[in-house]
Amino acid sequence: MMRLAQGFGQPGRILSRYWGMSLLKVLSLAIGFAAAFIVALEVRSELGFDRFIPDADNIYLLRTLYAPDGPEQVSSDQSPAGMAKWLAKESPSIDAASRLVTAEWPMRTPRITTQQPFYWADSNFFDLVPLKAVSGDLSHALQKPDSMVLTQKMARAFFGREDVVGQTVMLSDWLPVTVTAVLADFPDNTSFGRQIFISSEAGYSMLSILDAHPEWNWTSCLTFVRLKPGASAPAASLSALATRHGVSSREHPMTFEIVALPRVHFLPRADAPIAPRGHPDTIIAMIAVAILIVVLAVVNFSELMAIQIDERRHEMAIRKTLGAKTHEICLQVLVEAAILVSLALVLAAAAVERFLPVLDPIMRIGQSPWSEAWFLWGSLSVGFIIAMLGAFYPALALASVHPRLSRNRPPSSSGPSLSRSLWTVARFSLLILLLMTSYTVYQQWRFATSDALNHDANRILLLNTASDVPADVTLRKPLLALKGVQKATYSRSLPEQSNIWPDWIRRADGQIIQAQRQSVDPHFFEFYDVRSLAGQTFSNTYAELTPARDVVINRAALQALGFKAPQDAVGRDINLARDTGDIVSHVIGVVDNIRLADIREPAAPMIFDNQSAFFNRLSVKLAPGSETETIGQIDRIWRQAYPRAGPLEKQFYSEYVRAEYADMYQQWYVFGLLSVIGVTVCIFGLIGLSIHIYRTDRKEIAIRNALGASKADLIALRLKPYLRPLLIANLIAGPLAWGIAVTWLHTFALHVNPSWLAFLLASASTFLIAFGTLAIHTALAQPARSSSPLRNLE
Repeated sequence: MMRLAQGFGQPGRILSRYWGMSLLKVLSLAIGFAAAFIVALEVRSELGFDRFIPDADNIYLLRTLYAPDGPEQVSSDQSPAGMAKWLAKESPSIDAASRLVTAEWPMRTPRITTQQPFYWADSNFFDLVPLKAVSGDLSHALQKPDSMVLTQKMARAFFGREDVVGQTVMLSDWLPVTVTAVLADFPDNTSFGRQIFISSEAGYSMLSILDAHPEWNWTSCLTFVRLKPGASAPAASLSALATRHGVSSREHPMTFEIVALPRVHFLPRADAPIAPRGHPDTIIAMIAVAILIVVLAVVNFSELMAIQIDERRHEMAIRKTLGAKTHEICLQVLVEAAILVSLALVLAAAAVERFLPVLDPIMRIGQSPWSEAWFLWGSLSVGFIIAMLGAFYPALALASVHPRLSRNRPPSSSGPSLSRSLWTVARFSLLILLLMTSYTVYQQWRFATSDALNHDANRILLLNTASDVPADVTLRKPLLALKGVQKATYSRSLPEQSNIWPDWIRRADGQIIQAQRQSVDPHFFEFYDVRSLAGQTFSNTYAELTPARDVVINRAALQALGFKAPQDAVGRDINLARDTGDIVSHVIGVVDNIRLADIREPAAPMIFDNQSAFFNRLSVKLAPGSETETIGQIDRIWRQAYPRAGPLEKQFYSEYVRAEYADMYQQWYVFGLLSVIGVTVCIFGLIGLSIHIYRTDRKEIAIRNALGASKADLIALRLKPYLRPLLIANLIAGPLAWGIAVTWLHTFALHVNPSWLAFLLASASTFLIAFGTLAIHTALAQPARSSSPLRNLE
């Protein structure tokens, strides 16, 4: 017991003696664990979407599916306005139902004037979705017309403080609404992207307008329901209810489903999504890379411990000669490792707390990293266990030193031993794998946001012409007269994937093909560089609410209809399913698929007509260099043409595309960050290895130096033993990374091909990291050209 107690007193003295190596161990582990903690926080945020809402699993979103035959190609998070009322009254399984409608109006307070997104909300919304209020009574907050509920963040923006119950906000400069309650700020991982709720009781609210027109049965509302205890709402019963009220018809065959709110985030992409979707492949990829970083850090830690075996061999032999047992020495080394691991974990947790606000604008974790005690202690415990597993081999190796063999065995020299070579191969392999995957993700993100679009999205301005403006194509002419405008074209929603209008084509064999109906003007295909494959496109538009006589189809529709060549479809008639019977449209042309902003799914079949009654987007291509001035001129033209319509809603197409691929950008950002961390960890390991080699080989280095060896000779001497491990690492990591890249890229319908350039860059980067680290340390640690180093060496 006395020896054991004395053994426990050794770690502090040992760590202080080897303080440089101990510092490298702590830093490399801390950086690796900090990266893993950040990824864990991001994964927790994604998997915890909307979990901040009490009883979120019993709050369901009513979704609309368009599926005449077989699986649907189009779905929507919205549903017809009347469904909430009918469900609440007629469905025995529904306890309550409530709706939201998105809107964006000008708002003004004495502090600020802004165009602000918000929700029109039913008066019972907060009874069904129990958000947290910091002031006011949510149970009555929306019962009166002209009442508003907003978050703390919006209260500070509008009034500069949070105690704003009773304050007034002006809508569109003439409608006063009163703040009746203030909500606690939402976390970033929520489906509710707007932070203002205005009562639908006012006659001018969109919900009131929809209720006044029950014949408007298109998908227009976010409908939420709560089930009675133990009840369920099968899709068949929901669809039967919709059919009874004339919502689902032959022309618009809708079915419905309810999905628990936390599950909506990972559903496939939908029309009018409640919030941008998450992707399981992104989560899996981030977890995999975090595991790589942790393994790299633990390998680094283990190797830095293992390279001290030679230096501490005599120490352990003396202790064994004095009677120390193997398990006592092993325990001592493990205690040393536990101290270092604990320091690294504390440092990692502190680093996450400090740097997370810098990373959060992109990663959008949005909450205190250690707000939940179980997550903090769970992360620290898992990190401690993993690191200690890596310490077992060095501990056993040191404890197994035999006194007699130790006295007769000189320190190793001229490069790594076999075990050390294996650690080096593992480190280089992991680093190459990390760099290659990061480069592949970056390539795919660049491809999705630029090359796949086939045009410069940074110069295309999308104008929303649907706000209080009748169908009108006259705005295009004055815009084209501007010097800074090169082209302009009208469409229905395109190139945005929103408000999708499904249509159904009856093939000759009776099978119904689902397609997307799109309305465009004659300039659309030329504007977006959509290649004509056969026939012609439109030469004019028509405003009547009558079925289109002439249509253009895309390549995907051509294939779905069974035509072998584009020319085969030109001049043919297609039957479109309608309530009053099939109508016939004439195919006048075939165009290539237009790639919008989703390369994960195959291009959908599309039918284009030239009906201007549904135009709600005006795409404007700006001349380079005068964008700001031209946008100001466009705003002035809009105000003159439509003085009562409010400010013009607009955004660059590139902004829309980046929002669509926000998760992929986030994935690339995380991969890039982890790659930098992996390089840093690798450098720390190489520095430790270089220090060890210098200590064990300093006599040989001094002799060579005294004999006139150049710096280049010494650097080559230090680097040569690592060329073989680097080559082996390339042979291992290259095929593995290639396979991972191919698997990940095939989750996209359109993707880049895996590049050998990624492998060459990763391999070259790894070599340069190794060469640079060893060269710098060799140059700094080189003995002077004299015999004094030799006299001082034993």
